[in-house]
Amino acid sequence: MSSGALKQAARGSLSRAGAVAIAMTLALGAAACGPAGPETSGGTGHARLDTEPGRPLPSPLRGVTTDSVVDREQLVRAVSDHSRAPTVRIVFEQDTPVRAYAAAIGRLRPHAYLMGELLDSDALSDFSVSQVRERTEKFVAAYGDRIDVWEIGNELNGSWTGDSPGEINAKVLAAYDVVKEHGGRTALTLNHWSGPDCYEKAWEPTSAYARLMPERLKRGADFVLLSIYETACSPAQHPTADQIGATLVRLGKTFPRAKLGIGEVGAQRKQDGLAKDPGLAEKKRLAQRYYGMQSALEKRVGPRFVGGYFWWYYAEDAVPRDRAASLWPTLDRLLRSL
Repeated sequence: MSSGALKQAARGSLSRAGAVAIAMTLALGAAACGPAGPETSGGTGHARLDTEPGRPLPSPLRGVTTDSVVDREQLVRAVSDHSRAPTVRIVFEQDTPVRAYAAAIGRLRPHAYLMGELLDSDALSDFSVSQVRERTEKFVAAYGDRIDVWEIGNELNGSWTGDSPGEINAKVLAAYDVVKEHGGRTALTLNHWSGPDCYEKAWEPTSAYARLMPERLKRGADFVLLSIYETACSPAQHPTADQIGATLVRLGKTFPRAKLGIGEVGAQRKQDGLAKDPGLAEKKRLAQRYYGMQSALEKRVGPRFVGGYFWWYYAEDAVPRDRAASLWPTLDRLLRSL
C-alpha cells in the first residue's frame, strides 16, 4: 500500500511506478456521488456478530483499514459504533510481534469482520520465500480461527514489491499454501493502473500481471481486489466506475471463482512524500467518489462484485470517531449506504 510511495519517494520518483497518493478531484468526486447531504454523527451501533470460526461474510463488504492497533479502545469504539458492521483490514506491520495483535483482534471480532494483511506491499521485498511461509504459519497459528480473510499479497504489480513476477509470486504462493492448508480464505490485491503513465516495467499492467500468476492462485483465490490511488500516475489517473468495472471483469476471467472488489483507497499526506497533507474536504471527496461507485460497479461487474473500498487511513482519519475534523461520520454514512 502507501508505504510503496515512501519507497518511490526515496528513489526520487513519486510520479510513476509505486507512488500511491491522494486525489485532487472536485468535479469527479461530486459526479460520482451527487450531493452528500448534511453530515450526522451516527453512532447508533450495530448488533454484535457471531464470532464462530468460518462465519459467513456479508456482501457487500463495508471495508476500512487500520495500520495501527495502539489506540485499541478508541478503535473498538469507532468500529462498534458504525451503523452497519464493517470489515476491518488490519495491517500486520513487519516489525510488530505476532502477539501484539491479540487483544485488538479479540475486541474487534464481535463488532467487525476481519481481514489480516500479512505484509504490506514494499515489506514483501524484504522477505524471502521461506520467511514469508514462516510468518504466515505464525499468524495463522495465532489467529486462524479469528481472521475471516487473509490478504496474502498487496499491490503485487508494483515495482517496489519485488524485482520480477517470478520472485513476487513465489512468496505469495507460499502464503497461499499455508492459509489454504488451514482452511482459510485468501485475498489478492493488485494496483489499478489506467495506462503507461502509471508504471515503469512491462510486467506491471494490471491484467497482464494477473495472467502471469501461478495457476494455483488463479484457480483458488477467494477475493481479487484493486488498490486505487489517483496520483499514482502522472498525470493523475481518474478512473471511472466503468473503467474500474472493465478491469474487474477481465480479472474475473483470469480468476474464475474469485469474488471481485476494491481493496484500498485513501488520501495520502506529507509522511508519504507529498507536498502537503490533505484536508477533510479532500478526504471526503475521495471517500465519496469510490464508495459511491457501489451501484455502478454492481451493475458493471455483476454478482461477483463485493464492494470493499477499505479506506487506508481509518486509524488516522476516523479514530477517535468524535474528534475534530474526523472522517468517521462520512465513512459511517457511506458504509451504511452500501
